[in-house]
Amino acid sequence: MRTDAGDNRNTTAFPNLDDYEMECLEKLGTLRTVGDGEVLFQSGDCDYSFFVIKSGGITITESSSGSARVVVTHGAREFTGDVSMLTGRPAVVTAIAAGDSEVIEITACTIRYMLAELPHISDKLLDAFQVRRKLLEASDFLGVRVFGTVDSKEALRLREFFYKNNVTHTFFDIADDVSRNALDGLGFAAEDAPVIACSEHVESKPSLAKVAECLGISRHIKDELYDVLIVGAGPAGLASAVYGASEGLRTLVVDGVGPGGQAGQSSKIENYMGFPSGVSGTELANLGFLQAMKFGAEFTAPVTVRSMSCSEDGNHCVELCTGQKVRTKTVLIATGASYRRLPIEGCERLEGMGVYFSATSVEARVCRDTTAIVVGGGNSAGQAAMYLSQHAKRVKLLLRGNDIRKSMSEYFARRIEQSDVIDIVHESEVEHLEGNGRLEKVSIRNNVSGDCESIPCSGVFIFVGAKPHTEWLPEEIELDSHGFVLTGPGVRNSQRWTLEREPCELETTYPGVFAAGDVRSGTTKRCAFAAGDGALGITCVHQYLSRTGRA
Repeated sequence: MRTDAGDNRNTTAFPNLDDYEMECLEKLGTLRTVGDGEVLFQSGDCDYSFFVIKSGGITITESSSGSARVVVTHGAREFTGDVSMLTGRPAVVTAIAAGDSEVIEITACTIRYMLAELPHISDKLLDAFQVRRKLLEASDFLGVRVFGTVDSKEALRLREFFYKNNVTHTFFDIADDVSRNALDGLGFAAEDAPVIACSEHVESKPSLAKVAECLGISRHIKDELYDVLIVGAGPAGLASAVYGASEGLRTLVVDGVGPGGQAGQSSKIENYMGFPSGVSGTELANLGFLQAMKFGAEFTAPVTVRSMSCSEDGNHCVELCTGQKVRTKTVLIATGASYRRLPIEGCERLEGMGVYFSATSVEARVCRDTTAIVVGGGNSAGQAAMYLSQHAKRVKLLLRGNDIRKSMSEYFARRIEQSDVIDIVHESEVEHLEGNGRLEKVSIRNNVSGDCESIPCSGVFIFVGAKPHTEWLPEEIELDSHGFVLTGPGVRNSQRWTLEREPCELETTYPGVFAAGDVRSGTTKRCAFAAGDGALGITCVHQYLSRTGRA
């Protein structure tokens, strides 16, 4: 996995520790002598230790292809580990002593303390962990192998889940002879797909819950009183988790899929401060996720909330779809919003088989050398059109109006107009979808002339009509006329607000329950706004805990 000697990534990924750093780590750990060939941890192990080499070496191997290969050998003053040490997920590699060696072992329960409390060391480790994972992914590492077809709704759900949760995976289209033969070699037939293979473990048609459990994404929730439960892991939820955990609040985050929310579906965000070259939604979400984990936040997915109630002691009891119950002093709603289906026949039937609500590398694959249609006039639609233009033969951007700049940023509008691949179709909308098993044709109606045109098409990408995820909320929480959560000034005159004190800025009509991001009434539906809203949400949590004497 080490690259050419001149590559700066080597210095970051495999740094040497100085005398002071070695001394600090030795105080935290236990000095051990290990024999040649001794396995220190192996792929699939949970809560495994972190090792620093004093003498000798440790060889790292991986077997995602089914057979072991050497990734790297660490020498004296180097250390093991990658981002799994932050996320708490199982190891994706195996560590074996290379010769008789002396190592410092630091147990999993001490790693979080080390990363949070020793910044002079943690910065070096965190940078190394992230670059190592990128180098591993850029090598022959396959991660989880997914066998299926591009028009399989079940395979798409698995791939999107891996994508959102930053799980390295490789898709094998069994319409291809080589991939089908590989599936046969695992003892499965095409009708068993989708099939996932993680090293030696192979399973047919697994549920997301089962996959999440195997990968360590779904975690057992501790039976303790949390300071704040954050429902939703988009930009607002992740920002809340970072600020909450870093300020000492016992913080739990749950999500129905994984980190990122609607922003995680964006191929590239260019107007987020601090990233002049742009950043993908998944990368931004993953950085926020790792940052929250560093400070001690807990995370589990895929789970949804089934019910929420307030107990006599003023705490909240939240029941999840898994049957687990969370006891928490406060709740922050950050479930965001998603795009609505078009009110036409076939839209729901073809969802995941040609009809999509995001445009990432997972969905873009179906549009290679064909026509893709993007519906919508906002920035998300603009991002999708630009990204798909790198994959599809033609991209048609459908607008109901005649002004692309009405709700789209100038820089997107200008790029789209200058593109040789994108056609802007004004005053038009989708009339009909055709396809047997997957999308084949799209009928487009011109709203001025009434004329319809049928176009062969492999993918329609819909970015219209944001719908807030509020269906799970109890009736005590008041919504506006569009279904978004009312907060702060919006609830002062509500009959459901019965307390004499003023509500906090983001407090709902349910005392101690707050809302942030796109799910909240009156937001600007921008990524940076959602992140700021999430930070403000934690300020409101502190105010509430202080006012009620429960800080």
